[in-house]
Amino acid sequence: MKVTAVETLACDAGWRNYYFVKISTDGGVVGWSEYDEGFGSPGVTAIIEQMGKRVVGQSINDHERIFTELSCLTRPAPGSVIGESIGAIENALLDAKAKARNVPCYDLLGGKMRDSVRVYWSHCPTWRINHPKFYPPAVTDLQGVAATAAEARERGFTALKTNMFIHDEGDAYAWRSGFAVPFQPERNIDRRLIRNIRDHLEALRDGAGPDMDILIDFNFNARPEGYLKLLRALEDHDLFWVEIDTPSAQGLAYVRNHSRHPISSCETLIGLGSFLPYFQQSAMDVAIVDTVWNGVWQSMKIAAMADAFEVNIAPHNFYGHLCTFMNAHFAAAVPNLRIMETDIDHLAWEDELFTHAPEYRDGHLIIPDRPGWGCDPVEEAIRARPPRGTGGLLQYKRPAA
Repeated sequence: MKVTAVETLACDAGWRNYYFVKISTDGGVVGWSEYDEGFGSPGVTAIIEQMGKRVVGQSINDHERIFTELSCLTRPAPGSVIGESIGAIENALLDAKAKARNVPCYDLLGGKMRDSVRVYWSHCPTWRINHPKFYPPAVTDLQGVAATAAEARERGFTALKTNMFIHDEGDAYAWRSGFAVPFQPERNIDRRLIRNIRDHLEALRDGAGPDMDILIDFNFNARPEGYLKLLRALEDHDLFWVEIDTPSAQGLAYVRNHSRHPISSCETLIGLGSFLPYFQQSAMDVAIVDTVWNGVWQSMKIAAMADAFEVNIAPHNFYGHLCTFMNAHFAAAVPNLRIMETDIDHLAWEDELFTHAPEYRDGHLIIPDRPGWGCDPVEEAIRARPPRGTGGLLQYKRPAA
């Protein structure tokens, strides 16, 4: 069965857009994947459309050959949006290949090891602070933080992840100096920020109770010196992990060696070669793998390398429903799974965009047995919601002086 067309589609997803690859075949099978341009990756669509011309006419079975060919063609500029584009094409090919065989994608990955995957409620209550228009109820203060944590517990979730916030200056707002909000490229950590982070975590614990696992994501918002300052200030907190992004494997290893808390990292890396130095340096306790960027087939290789270094993995997943299903198949198939990220706060029109929504039970995501990823975008609904002119990180403006 050969590819006859590679198309991209996009739709309005509130503060960002959702993006999709549609691969049509001469056998009538359609393969889908979801990808992203909002998380610091503008331009992926244009690259997919160029690469798609080389994919037309090739067999949907030959996704590894296609991956290799596209990698060769872009060898002078690997990774980043190039890697993400190849990953998006790979994921749509996997969906088509599995549907042609009438099997779930996890069958292509060696079969599933588990019927459900433990998840953590990500961006809790981040989305309700940052984007209350799209994810009500709005959270503006520590009482709202505690109430959202209590809701997570009441709905059966056993883990949640949050971010960095300022609470002592009116309504709560996020601290994202690593993403230029505020624009402080030095990314220093001061006492006030530490005090606010402690208050935020204490509110979460008050609401969630003693049995909830709490995770916090520092992103790129400091340098190794600042991360250590934060970690030392939070030593009395019981944290499941602290998530850190840094381009320095050696620097992260130094931080991990001085941390009381487990360290997770690597969600923005693409390709085996990018992950290798972090494993060689024993830089993290859990390796976060973005299958949307890397492609699920390539992500299985990354997970296997992690396994060789005795490191568990966790899928990076904060996109739409289709991405959640793509990650679910990956999480079901790898032996060395720690936990899976998922967003519980969704758009009012989210379920209209997809044929199926994820099913959660007792803090676990149920693995579907439908062919392919087990979820397709609804093309008519996507076309009915034209994409925003911009979105994601690019929407944020520098605060007024």
